[in-house]
Amino acid sequence: RSQCSKSRDSNSLSAWKLSPLSCHMKNLGRALRMALKYRWSLIISTISAMLVALLWGANIGGIYPIIEVVIQQNSLRDYVAERIAITGEAIEKYDQDIEQLQKRLAICPADEADDVRRQIALKQDLADAEQQKADWFRHVQPAVVRWTPADPFQTLLLVFAVLFIGTLLRCLLLAVNMYLVGRIGQRTILDIQDHVFRNTMNMEVHELDVRGTGDLISRIRGETTAIATAITTLFGKTLREPLKMATCLAGAALVNWRLLLFSLIIVPPAVFILLSIARLTKRAHRRAVEESARLLNRLFQAVSYLRLVKAYNMQSHEHQRFRTVATDVYRKAMRISLLNALGRTNNELLGILVISMSGIVAAFLVLNQQTHLLGVRLSSTVMTPSEMILFYAFLVGVTDPLRKMGDVYNLIQSGAVAADRVFPLFDQTPQVTDPAAPREMDPGHTEIAFENVNFEYEANTPVIHQFSLSIPHGSSLAIVGANGCGKSTLINLLLRFFDPKTGAIRIGRHDIRQYRLQDLRAAIGYVTQQTMLFNDTIANNIRYGSPQASFEQVEAAARRAHAHEFISQLELQYDSSIGEHGGKLSGGQRQRLALARAILKDPPILILDEATSQIDPESETLIHESLAEFMQDRTTVLVTHRLSTLDLADRILVMSQGCVVDCGTHDELMTRCAAYRRLRATQLKEAA
Repeated sequence: RSQCSKSRDSNSLSAWKLSPLSCHMKNLGRALRMALKYRWSLIISTISAMLVALLWGANIGGIYPIIEVVIQQNSLRDYVAERIAITGEAIEKYDQDIEQLQKRLAICPADEADDVRRQIALKQDLADAEQQKADWFRHVQPAVVRWTPADPFQTLLLVFAVLFIGTLLRCLLLAVNMYLVGRIGQRTILDIQDHVFRNTMNMEVHELDVRGTGDLISRIRGETTAIATAITTLFGKTLREPLKMATCLAGAALVNWRLLLFSLIIVPPAVFILLSIARLTKRAHRRAVEESARLLNRLFQAVSYLRLVKAYNMQSHEHQRFRTVATDVYRKAMRISLLNALGRTNNELLGILVISMSGIVAAFLVLNQQTHLLGVRLSSTVMTPSEMILFYAFLVGVTDPLRKMGDVYNLIQSGAVAADRVFPLFDQTPQVTDPAAPREMDPGHTEIAFENVNFEYEANTPVIHQFSLSIPHGSSLAIVGANGCGKSTLINLLLRFFDPKTGAIRIGRHDIRQYRLQDLRAAIGYVTQQTMLFNDTIANNIRYGSPQASFEQVEAAARRAHAHEFISQLELQYDSSIGEHGGKLSGGQRQRLALARAILKDPPILILDEATSQIDPESETLIHESLAEFMQDRTTVLVTHRLSTLDLADRILVMSQGCVVDCGTHDELMTRCAAYRRLRATQLKEAA
């Protein structure tokens, strides 16, 4: 068993390795593609996100009529009529200027003609822009007159009512969006967890020893949570907030697109800084996840072996080891926090710089009634104070989504790292698989044959070598030998936890690789020295593997395993919970429950791996009597160090270094096998 903790070969660990940096978003992309099957939730959430963004921009746009009503003391009707008159006056003035410039062009020297033509073209552009405004106001004037009040105060009430209704609708749509996005993320993670757990149940048993329980639990639960966060972020905030930004930018562009472009010239450097920080964050997240898995491993082991820790006074040692790993996790987390802070600072500075630059330039244009700055045209027409404030408000509206987007990249990177750790388990295919055309097992033919079996956990380090043995149907065989000789490996091969490198193992007429795994293991009852019990009731632990068994059958199996005596003394009897790993029971009681479980299963093949090692001598005789009866006409393999258990076997196999030393009855071995005599005199005698 000690060799199970080592890698069998380089491929056996491939499922645990992180994906290369070159495809760091590939696995997260697979999770996103899995989420696409919830298409209706995705479609409705996308539509709601678009409506939220439109209402966000509309609410900000509501500042414009408020300014016009409050400052100018006008109704919307008055405002529209006034704007038509103002644009008409502006057009008339530009037409007069153009007429004068054309007269000047007719008499000016040739070297001034080009400048005059440029002035005429500029005035014509300004006149055309004013004409477009006038046409738009004339187009909406009938609706404004029909649907809005004439009184300024009533107009203000109408504007606030519309803003309230719009905000309420936006909040409802936001709730729908967040709920549906959360559903997409959680359903996708449920699918991933379900698939990974199913793969984990089919994985080679030594993989758990290689990587550790804590790391596996971290991947199945912790890392999938990070993937869920990334999915909800991508389909939620990453879609919703940019749409809000786009709406505000579109609003600002409608007010003055030239000024908007001028304001955004500082965005590329800020984006470059943000991407640089993101690359560092990616690496920091990867290291933090690995350290967190180490911490969980350390915590799991210390808590699982708490009795051993206390018995050897190792509390301080375990605390120091835990603190060392926890400190590394803390340092990685603080590095991520620093990078997050730098990213947030970059975004905040970007927002305030854009707002400040646009505010200064817009104020210059309004106060000086200009359309140009340093010879660069920044406005189609002369901006009004209301337009400047509205433009400024739209840019401020961009900063809130930008601020919320500050941690988006970090969340996505965390999800990408988590996906790199989870999807290798998702893709993992066990080396031990069902045959393409499985054969049916015959419970009446359970003879077992090992034919020249060779097996190794590590290359060039054989554990089982040229092993051949036959166990007739209905007979029993005890296996003895020094620790590490390969006894438990034979059991693992028989259960197909592993497959031989060469050779074959047959049950009945066929190689066990020709049977379905489920059929093979259903035919075998397996009781180990390390009793494996769940934190459940006694009845459910006995019924494990035979879920359809009645209570009467459970009780009968417990009686045959001599467990009913102590069960009946418990307050809840068979409904009593036994605690984590059966911690509320003694070692002997736990082994009796494991025996009762095998007896209830009633398999044609029985494997007992030191199954009575923790049973007290008083009960051992009774259990041996029960086992002797239960083993009748049942092919049985016993791995044991107890002399008394050898009496249950028809034959005894002596092993050494993965090979058969001898096989026969006790009397035959005592006569011809020196290795067996040494075992009887030393190891088996000590066990007795």
